[in-house]
Amino acid sequence: MLKALKHLARFLAYSWHAVGPRRMVGGSLRLLADPEARRADSGFDDRYGTDTNAGLTPAEAGIPSHRRRGATMYLPTLDVDLAAMLDALPWPASLRERATFVDLGSGKGRVVFLAAMLRFRQVRGVELSPILHEVAQRNHALVERSRDLQSPITLVLADAAAADIPAGPFILYLYHPFREPIAEAIMARVLASLAEAPRPAAILYGHPTLQAPLDPDVFRRGGMFLEACRGARATKRFRIGWSIWTNDAWLLHGHLGSGLRGALGAA
Repeated sequence: MLKALKHLARFLAYSWHAVGPRRMVGGSLRLLADPEARRADSGFDDRYGTDTNAGLTPAEAGIPSHRRRGATMYLPTLDVDLAAMLDALPWPASLRERATFVDLGSGKGRVVFLAAMLRFRQVRGVELSPILHEVAQRNHALVERSRDLQSPITLVLADAAAADIPAGPFILYLYHPFREPIAEAIMARVLASLAEAPRPAAILYGHPTLQAPLDPDVFRRGGMFLEACRGARATKRFRIGWSIWTNDAWLLHGHLGSGLRGALGAA
């Protein structure tokens, strides 16, 4: 009981600063009337014995104090939302299977494990919180026993803004893990890497219910990525939205060899 009360107090304090008092109160009332929008349990933990459902504020997750202002609360992605984004990604299966899937702000690892149940070159999770990273490692051991994984997994305790950009084709996944200054720093590194070595890249960006999404200009920066599509899962009072950004057009305009241009054009 005491633990639950402490979490509630930290959640309210976080929400007060993250979205403001008016939006916090109004949004909380809408959430109370919309169980589907509050749902974090996809049945994943029941299947594998893992711990991915419970949310944690940046303070509870042990995010370094100087980074908490730029961080957001850990909330898990539902299986159906990730599946919708991957289904909408306009890449042929052959290209996707050569890509490295990177979850920036991977939390307890649910998206990493779901992605690794599909075929990628590698699936990587990057997490700043040592508490969430430790939980993800324990979860990995549990999921690995199921033999459901089809792709190798790497879990990295690191700052997403300084994380390595994969050498080959890659997909970055973000479930609103941080605010715009950090996203902008990441995009600067992504654009520099792609300018040096042009290759297919995509960004899958999802965001939860109450916090405002990142400004699309974060992803448009430099003109390398264009929004390929967007969608949302509608609940009673919310739309759990997502968008997909690719550099396909930039590549097709002369930044790749003819073989990969043909592969992208066939998507």
